[in-house]
Amino acid sequence: MSDPTERREFPRAQAKWTVTLLIAETQIEGAIENFTPKGLFISCDQFPEIEGSFRMVIKIPGRPTMNAAGKVMWSTILDASESGARLGVGIELTEISESDLQYLYEIMKEYREG
Repeated sequence: MSDPTERREFPRAQAKWTVTLLIAETQIEGAIENFTPKGLFISCDQFPEIEGSFRMVIKIPGRPTMNAAGKVMWSTILDASESGARLGVGIELTEISESDLQYLYEIMKEYREG
């Protein structure tokens, strides 16, 4: 039986993919820690201070680069030290190609069966 407090439509699949957030004239490098076909959890050293949608480039080993758009839904501090903080950012995907979306669904299926 599923947890009634869990609001996610899909379970999260773990990943270690590189992502670049393209915000105006700024590029923020991060790592996708987990994902669903609808959203990403990214860790990064710099908070993406934006409103609305932005572009991102997702690099998955052994696969062509994915281009998508998303918007920040929430953020948190994962780790803080004197040298800086590691941030966690929840991103909702707002635009992704049909083939890239299908790939995410396939990976989710493998993750649940594996």
